[in-house]
Amino acid sequence: MTSSRRFLPLLQPLLAASLMLLAGAGPAAAETARRLSIDLRVQREGAVQQGAERGRGRLEQHLTLSAVLHSDGTPMPNNPLDPEDGKRQLERAQRSQQRMQAAQAKVGSAPAAAPDMAAMQARARQLMAKCGQDRECLMREASALGAAQAAGGDRATQDRLQAYGNAAAACERQPAKAREACQADARRRAGGGVDEPDDVVETPYLMFTGRAGCQLETTVKIDGRIEGSFQDVQGTVPYSETLQAQQTRRSPELCPLLQVVLDQRSGRLWTRVLAVDSAAGVQVRTEKGRAPQRHEGPVALRWMEAEPWIQQRLSSLDAGGEDRARVPAGGGQAEAVLRWRFEPA
Repeated sequence: MTSSRRFLPLLQPLLAASLMLLAGAGPAAAETARRLSIDLRVQREGAVQQGAERGRGRLEQHLTLSAVLHSDGTPMPNNPLDPEDGKRQLERAQRSQQRMQAAQAKVGSAPAAAPDMAAMQARARQLMAKCGQDRECLMREASALGAAQAAGGDRATQDRLQAYGNAAAACERQPAKAREACQADARRRAGGGVDEPDDVVETPYLMFTGRAGCQLETTVKIDGRIEGSFQDVQGTVPYSETLQAQQTRRSPELCPLLQVVLDQRSGRLWTRVLAVDSAAGVQVRTEKGRAPQRHEGPVALRWMEAEPWIQQRLSSLDAGGEDRARVPAGGGQAEAVLRWRFEPA
């Protein structure tokens, strides 16, 4: 009679994969709301160049933003705002696949094809619809699917594997410290021996997003002046430009563009909040010997040399604070000052 020892290493990765897909399906999550406040000022003095024009300018820009963001309270294993997260998820999936292949080699099975993640996710959704937030039910149902796949039609083996899965599922009733030992004992009783532990799938992240009516309010102020010159058929032509803009907006249509991810272990925040990029204003250009040119309309925010620091800093915030930076800018410098708060609404 076929031993469950042969197939148990194949069932364990399936259970682990199911738990990874169902991570965060523990006790019912409590929805939470927090207010995000951003205050960003950038002052730049330095050389400017546009085509044949050369000049020197001063530019002051000020952006304030306030909005209430919501999270459904469900912890996540991934962080969609972290550029490094995709690499971590890929490495985790590769390690899981390598363990599965090693288990198959140990029992003399042919290597399995790469798992169909779309099918597994569909099964996970079906399990969650059936079990809700009951992790014991989720593991029990996942083990039934895994046992049927691993046993390859052998009913007796499938029954033994499912018994192991049910025993491992019952371990979910144990406190966290006792749960691992309980599951290891279930594995030994099923004839599985001692295996290398799977990766612990942490779920440290909470996603906050802006909903319609997120109370988004922004204010943009821009004040700038450039003095310079350019060459034409008459020789050197001096010119000057002034920029002035100020606008306060309450723009609920921009709420879905606001996102924050909180790492509950460290309190670090990743934000995607720069949805407002202009304000209604006036640009006036004067050239020697010519009538002034006046343009009314949107005036864009231009962080210029300070932009890399701003983007990096908005991906590494905490509950509240202030930071500043000075960077070289066209023979002068740009100074950025960032203040922020992320607190219960």
